[in-house]
Amino acid sequence: MAWERSSAAAWRTRQYGHLPVVEQIPVTLDAGERREIARLAGRIRRRAPRLAADDEYGPAVRVGLGRGPGFFLHDTAGVQRVLDAELSALEYRPLALAGAGDCLAICGNRVPAYEDYCRDVLGLGDVEVLRARSSAPGAPLATRCRTDPEVLGRLAAIARLHGGMTVHPYISSGPVWQLAAAIAERAGAPIHVAAPLPRLARCVNDKLWFAKRTAELLGERSLPPGAKARDLPSLARHVAALGREHAEIVIKLPSAAGSRGNVVIASEQVRGRSDEALRHFLDDLLAGLGWRRAFPLLVSAWESPVVMSPSVQLWIPPAEDGPPIVEGIFEQRTTGVAGTFIGAIPASLPRHVEARIAGEAVILGTYFQELRYFGRCSFDAILVGHDVATAALHWVECNGRWGGTSTPMTLVNRLVGDWTAAPFETVAPDWPLRISFTEALERTADRLYRPGDRAGIVFVSPGDVVAGTGLQFVAVAETLEAACAGAYRANEALRS
Repeated sequence: MAWERSSAAAWRTRQYGHLPVVEQIPVTLDAGERREIARLAGRIRRRAPRLAADDEYGPAVRVGLGRGPGFFLHDTAGVQRVLDAELSALEYRPLALAGAGDCLAICGNRVPAYEDYCRDVLGLGDVEVLRARSSAPGAPLATRCRTDPEVLGRLAAIARLHGGMTVHPYISSGPVWQLAAAIAERAGAPIHVAAPLPRLARCVNDKLWFAKRTAELLGERSLPPGAKARDLPSLARHVAALGREHAEIVIKLPSAAGSRGNVVIASEQVRGRSDEALRHFLDDLLAGLGWRRAFPLLVSAWESPVVMSPSVQLWIPPAEDGPPIVEGIFEQRTTGVAGTFIGAIPASLPRHVEARIAGEAVILGTYFQELRYFGRCSFDAILVGHDVATAALHWVECNGRWGGTSTPMTLVNRLVGDWTAAPFETVAPDWPLRISFTEALERTADRLYRPGDRAGIVFVSPGDVVAGTGLQFVAVAETLEAACAGAYRANEALRS
């Protein structure tokens, strides 16, 4: 693969509706690499011909972006849940991606102060917010929209008026595509979904599937040591084997989002136990976590020392529009034993390490593109060792969805044109914050960013007062050091 950096900040900039996609690290694969990727992808397509079949939801529903306004919804139906379904505290986060004439769906309480903030302070445009109601407890947001006559009727009316609509989900899922089909049928207009088809989305977000594909493309050494546990006895065998070689082990729900599906075990807890005792220990552990119908599971070494956890943000266009676009590599900030995400900053990496991470991410992204993946995607990795320059690169998971780094990055691109012109730290506080968004604005009033400013705080989500979670903001400045200092001061103001 070829890689070079020039003095220009960006090589390719594209506009998808209100969404700017700004390339930061260009990667060109050689002909041999492209042939091997095509060969491996072709094998998968032959084994699973329905993986990207687009005829299931009717002729008017297609992958991609079409004419008409955008409809945004933070529907989490495609994410494996740890416990029973619950409302997301991040329902308003897609408002950072929407613009004038677009729609956003929520099912919780409206937060007019945040809607006003995005329209009047950030200048993102007037977005229509629809609140979907449902008599079915725990129903996905997309299902609530589809079964709420007022919401479905309004979406169909908008699509009919404009000759189409593009649905922008947090993650692709069956309920999202069923909603798109319902809008198309009611409106008599084409509906596009800016995400892959559900079967492919399930695959790329499955850590087990991703690990197998990564090993085929990049080799076994590109992954932490691990295995698939199909049942309790195999889980016990793999835990025992890994426990003999590593200080800690992690068990993961394959399709859970981030650390909510991780449990880390110290090997000293399992060493010396009999097979039966270890099975009982693990059975009690999973039951205590509320992991129902958990198998299969991914079991792997919880490697240490980890000098950095880089996350590569990509946009994967249709193949005819060019290769995957690397929009940035970010260093993830985590906390706690299981590695809970609390924010990210642009990664500072030696050039050869940046080149390798970006190059391998494009290999993975091109493979997905060959399978007809479209839209937002990120790959998370760890650098194992004491020195970034010499650390081993191990890929951990794929996030085939919007997330806590890609959404702020895109918002900053919208505000300044190219996030490298305003380096930022994104922060998702790990402490309960039970204040209203209005009070959050009051506490940070002298720090709020407005278009044209050189520095300030930008809120990406208003949070949930009752749950005390979901608030997310970014601090932008002329330098990364200044942005981090601004994030610290904003955190302190919100805590007070």
